[in-house]
Amino acid sequence: MATVVFQSRDLTAASSNQEGLLDYVNLLHGTDSGYYFSNGNTLPLVGMPWGMVDWSLQNGTGGWFFSPKGTVNGFRATHQPSPWMGDYGQFVLMPQSGDLVMEPKARLSEYDTKTAVLRPDYEKIDLKKGGITVELTPTERCGVFAFTYNQGDVGRLILNAYRNAEIKIEGRTIYGISRANSGGVPGNFGSYFVVQLDRDITKSQLFPPVEITNRPAATNQGTAVNKPAPNPKDFNAYVEFKTSPASQVIVKVGTSFISWEQAEQNLRAETGGTFQDVRERAAAAWNAGLGKIEIEATAEQKKTFYSCLYRALLFPHRLHELDAKGKPVHYSPYDGAIHDGVLYGDTGVWDAFRTTFPLTALLFPSQTGEILQGFVNASNEGGMLPEWPSPGERGGMLGQHCSAIFADAVVKGVTGFDVEAAYESLKKTATDPKAGSKARNGLAGYLKLGYLPAGRDCVSATLDYAYDDWCIAQIAKRLNHPDVEKELMARAQNYRNIWDSATGFMRAKTADGHWSEPFDEFLWGGSYREAGAWQSSWFVPHDPAGLTALLGGRDPFATKLDQLFSMPPTYHFGPGGYGGVIHEMKEMPPLKLGQCAMGNQPSFGIPYLYAAIGQPWKTEALTRQICADIFNSSPKGFPGDEDTGSMASWYLFSSIGLYPFCPGTPEYVVTSPVFAKVTIHLPGDKTLVVSTSDNRPENVYIQKYLFNGREQSKVTISHQKISEGGELHFDMGPQPKIGKIPDQDLPYSVSTKK
Repeated sequence: MATVVFQSRDLTAASSNQEGLLDYVNLLHGTDSGYYFSNGNTLPLVGMPWGMVDWSLQNGTGGWFFSPKGTVNGFRATHQPSPWMGDYGQFVLMPQSGDLVMEPKARLSEYDTKTAVLRPDYEKIDLKKGGITVELTPTERCGVFAFTYNQGDVGRLILNAYRNAEIKIEGRTIYGISRANSGGVPGNFGSYFVVQLDRDITKSQLFPPVEITNRPAATNQGTAVNKPAPNPKDFNAYVEFKTSPASQVIVKVGTSFISWEQAEQNLRAETGGTFQDVRERAAAAWNAGLGKIEIEATAEQKKTFYSCLYRALLFPHRLHELDAKGKPVHYSPYDGAIHDGVLYGDTGVWDAFRTTFPLTALLFPSQTGEILQGFVNASNEGGMLPEWPSPGERGGMLGQHCSAIFADAVVKGVTGFDVEAAYESLKKTATDPKAGSKARNGLAGYLKLGYLPAGRDCVSATLDYAYDDWCIAQIAKRLNHPDVEKELMARAQNYRNIWDSATGFMRAKTADGHWSEPFDEFLWGGSYREAGAWQSSWFVPHDPAGLTALLGGRDPFATKLDQLFSMPPTYHFGPGGYGGVIHEMKEMPPLKLGQCAMGNQPSFGIPYLYAAIGQPWKTEALTRQICADIFNSSPKGFPGDEDTGSMASWYLFSSIGLYPFCPGTPEYVVTSPVFAKVTIHLPGDKTLVVSTSDNRPENVYIQKYLFNGREQSKVTISHQKISEGGELHFDMGPQPKIGKIPDQDLPYSVSTKK
């Protein structure tokens, strides 16, 4: 029997000798969050790296359907990447004994949090209500449960499916369709699932008592899935069966976006053997992924690090499946048809381009290539590359930042995707206003004026578009399209058009060239997205030298950065901005970083700007402080929305001592490593060792660093050096090493020649 564990060569070839690393992962990391304040906004997901479906405890409703209260009313098959985006295709299973209680709130049960086992590969909890022990282990598209009913001789399993759902019971199998979604799907979308019990069903009931009348089958490539007759209500069901305290009830659950037949095929391929067999395969896959990086650190540091690495490996989700011949096929949420090939979704590109994708490109380049081919397939099916696929394009954020992901992959030598097709798609949405790209909303005005005129998000969008133009130019250069490269490199300077030297900020400008008034440097929203002028004005990662010149040089630049980190965390709302306090505002003051709102992505690169202007010692102190003070492994362990691996990956990079300051450039800014030693297992059996001398907590400053024994002068190190492996060694000390750093040793800039 075929067994699918991982489709990525990166993971199957990775080191698997780190069998204890899963014990450091806290599934509850960042889960103590809510609508008004985020400590991660994460879920306790049992699943596989980049798997199609995850499994979460449920004890609430809506996007925040879990909180770490030690209670559960169901085990949820979920695809939710963020509570702000919502779930789709979800359904819930809940074991029960004794009296029938269908309503989730009424059936809520406590469990012993001290004895519960919550790991990415395995979950075990003892329900106090009904005396049931629940064990769960995942595959990429399925889940296997082992229920032990410790009371009585009759067990029950409750099923909830949502949004015009349908359920049918045949023999020992429950067939269901969940059409629940939050957008981004055509009318024929459905998440098909089959629930197979290892024993006969003695009693069952459907609510409402209507069975499916037309069971759709898998369709041929290029034709739409048959749409079942809709039912206007949610569907619920329960089944009962004989049990005994001495035996486990094994329940296998397969899912598919194609058909029940494909869900059954996924079960056959992925759940062969015993429960323990499936669990061991899941553990091996996670150990292979987590084992890519080994750290010498305290137990708490390991918990934070590996909990973050687990988060970084969850998204984007695979949306493709393997047919009986092992060929990848997928249902497309872009055109409603079945296609050959891979597909990925459930990631916020605006968030993840900064850190998640650069981390994946470094550790798992083959996996990155497969993801990017999935995005190319999405473009072929939907007309443009996705920016917030969940499962299809949802929009909602700014910029065409797929350009950054593809540019970063191209300059770092990642292969496995159609570069020309990606380039053509990016070029079209960057140059043709008729393309209708939400990622380039207002493109006509941008092309005419060189900036987006005063209006919602205009400053943030102008900065994003300029950077995206630069990214596409990097691809054009490598594909030998000099005319496009020249045009887009010129457009990459458009950030200058909204620079106001009088205030020292990027500001909204009207179509006739006047500054939009009034101006409030502390006002969030309006011209800025999820930020204000203090957080947004620095986003010129492709041209730090040019931005430095606008500010009057290195010293004035540093003075303003010093002011940013030392001033009160003031924020305003009202006319011209947000109408009230959004959670990102609330999350800034507790961090004690002045106007640097590290709980949100626009501030991710700000601590590294000191290195970009030749004061790396300030970056070193800040990143060590941030890693130590605002990240931990607890349910409140993130300073804001984790956002599909982006915040976790910021911590991973920064704690190692390397940061992708400008995706699209093959280099990393060097900063102060948190750990005494880090060993990174790279593709091709290569190893990078990051070592330090005397890396006590007070020794936050780099005195010098060496690569393979040779002292380095730049504040950056190339991806080529890192990816070839070797030793990166840091001599640390308690005092900064202050000195003039030549321009050629600063990060890449379009304003300087190397």
